[in-house]
Amino acid sequence: MKWNEYWVETFAIGLIILGFVLAILLTNSAAIYITATLAGFIAARVFYFRRFKEPIFPFIIIIIGFLIGYVVGSFSANRFITLTIFVLAYTGSYYLHKKKIIVIFKSENFLK
Repeated sequence: MKWNEYWVETFAIGLIILGFVLAILLTNSAAIYITATLAGFIAARVFYFRRFKEPIFPFIIIIIGFLIGYVVGSFSANRFITLTIFVLAYTGSYYLHKKKIIVIFKSENFLK
């Protein structure tokens, strides 16, 4: 197996499984919604910092892989609400990064 050719698929499948298992282990719907919010924030941060440096499509596949696994595994919560919360957190985090309200830790403007 050539790692250089299949790393995206490997990570996507791994994150599908991780998202599914994480959602199954969380039996409280509030915990599922909180985790979806945190995952949305982290996914937007990864996307924002990688968008101009590297090809972005592999990271989109990986993020969608986690999201699919997480939404499918969230049996004790409403899947539509989980998906909506993830998308809203992703959009909000991306906006905050784009407007430089949240910045990278090593930047000059980290402490505002």
